Amino acid sequence: MRTPGSPTTPAATQKCSECRELERGWRQAEAARDLSRVTDFNVLIVRHRMSHRAEP
Repeated sequence: MRTPGSPTTPAATQKCSECRELERGWRQAEAARDLSRVTDFNVLIVRHRMSHRAEP
């Protein structure tokens, strides 16, 4: 699986506290092999990163 922390955008390299929390939850879900939660975190991470793009 692809990790959420892989740098695909400039926003991914500048992580805020919410980014770190979402990625922590993603790692926990993956460790528990809870693919439904992994998918949920993937969506939340993408949505959150989109908010970074809106910032100047």
